[in-house]
Amino acid sequence: MIALEAVTARSARIVVRDVTLARGPGVHALVGAKSDGGTLLLELIAGTLRPQAGRVQVLGGKPTDGSVRQQVAFVRVAPCLPEALRVHEVLEIASAIRGEPQTDPRPRLAALGEEDLARRPVRSLSREEIHGVALIEALTSARVRIVLLEEPLVGLDPRAEPRLESLIRRRASEGCTVVLATASVRDAGELADDQVVLRRGAMVDPSSAEAGTPSAPAGARLRIMTKDPMKLLAALAQQPEIDAVARRGAAVIARGPDAMALAQAGGRAVVASGVDVIELQIEPPLEGVRAE
Repeated sequence: MIALEAVTARSARIVVRDVTLARGPGVHALVGAKSDGGTLLLELIAGTLRPQAGRVQVLGGKPTDGSVRQQVAFVRVAPCLPEALRVHEVLEIASAIRGEPQTDPRPRLAALGEEDLARRPVRSLSREEIHGVALIEALTSARVRIVLLEEPLVGLDPRAEPRLESLIRRRASEGCTVVLATASVRDAGELADDQVVLRRGAMVDPSSAEAGTPSAPAGARLRIMTKDPMKLLAALAQQPEIDAVARRGAAVIARGPDAMALAQAGGRAVVASGVDVIELQIEPPLEGVRAE
């Protein structure tokens, strides 16, 4: 259902080179930091980015074909929904765009325990609730056959988290191909049937990766204490200078190759998330930092 043949592509400072990969129904993980290229590969499959070389096929056609795009759902770690609409309207409009019959949105929302959001305006939702609604649209659509997920467990509504794995597994058993990109080896192991490890835009032998480490441990480490770690975690995951993120209670830990760039990226994430910072400090590298 998905085939990448000798694909090379670039987005900003992230590059993937000569990637060949084929996947059918099931749950598949791309493991590595964002800078390693997992999200970029999801963008290629979704048709939002075109390769510089090689070929990408999805459902037997090009990712940009209209009939293919109707059947592909791409949920980023911090998705955007139309703020002027109510949640049930978002699901109804998405169904119309995908060409599927209209159904009661409440049972769809109930799949992740969020049926009480049906009449809520999107602008009143938290970032975690918006993430949950986007996942629900992707994973409960009768039309979708390819589901692409960027860090599905990061910044997720606590009501949805315990139900997400079973929903993903159910969709895979119904013939969907689910591909997730994550920096967490643990999340990949819990959610996926198989894993592809990426390092600096290339596929590597998983046995050569250091035990449980999604990226090499070299570099600086930033530790931020906040009362809203999940919101900050989602904002940090969007910063290209950051290789991996983790949560340790009220602390959020980010790793990057350069201390100055890491501090600047952390500052941007704090501003973007609007959280109050209790403490912020650069620490020595930590072996095996991974998303919790």
